[in-house]
Amino acid sequence: MDLQHISGVARPLDPGYPSNRWIGSGTLAVLALAWLGRGAVTGHWLAAAGWAVVGAVAVFLAWALARELDPDAEGAAFTAAGIMAAALLAAGASGAALPDLAALFVLLLATRVLNRTSGLGASVADGIGLLALGLWLTTQGQPLYLVAGAAALLLDGLLPPRARRRLMVGGAALAVAAVIAAAAPQPFAPAVAHPLAPTWLPLLAALAAALLLLPSARAAGRMQSTGDATGAPLRPARVRAGQGLALATGLIAVLLQGAAGLFALLPLWAASAGVGGSRLAAGRSRR
Repeated sequence: MDLQHISGVARPLDPGYPSNRWIGSGTLAVLALAWLGRGAVTGHWLAAAGWAVVGAVAVFLAWALARELDPDAEGAAFTAAGIMAAALLAAGASGAALPDLAALFVLLLATRVLNRTSGLGASVADGIGLLALGLWLTTQGQPLYLVAGAAALLLDGLLPPRARRRLMVGGAALAVAAVIAAAAPQPFAPAVAHPLAPTWLPLLAALAAALLLLPSARAAGRMQSTGDATGAPLRPARVRAGQGLALATGLIAVLLQGAAGLFALLPLWAASAGVGGSRLAAGRSRR
């Protein structure tokens, strides 16, 4: 089944590319090791299996987010996955909760809507799915992600090539999302529980990871990557918009939720630190 008939942002993992095979194999390895490690520590093998699945998906999402934040830095995405794998190991040892996969999927989809790494614009199904997932998160006390999804649709209409219909739909979605978020009975409830004091430390950590992405934002002006389906060069403004929306959403989550917001979006911060740190290291090695 050709996903392009349904979704404009879907990017299936083509096993013909070595990087896709490597991340697939790496994710399975993380799954196995996490299950064995968690099971050995807790003695509850069934629960450990569920924990390992979520953890392995989080590692994969760190790689996928890195590929969207900096499409030219393909190798650096594995650095992001490695950072997340190390964080997963620490989480297993400390008993910390795992990242919020639904919130991360919203950010991944929103970034793809904006940067169009697939080469295609978002379909109606993409918009509905993005808003539906954001609405579900709102019922879980996370209205921020509904607003982020709606903002992505609005920006998609504003950025070239502009489309009046997309702009109208995005504006209406953002207005409705803002009303729903304001009326949420439990706005910004913590996504995960994790003690970390003082409260400014999570925000400082998130800011540091976000600032590491500055070299990638600068390099977007010389973008070499092309859209999967079209082969057309990616637009720097769209890539930067995706970076900005993802990081702004993450920083707001940490500002409002503290450590809970930080740990809920760990793959995002691993992606930002991975690609940004790799670009900094590459820049220094050329000097």
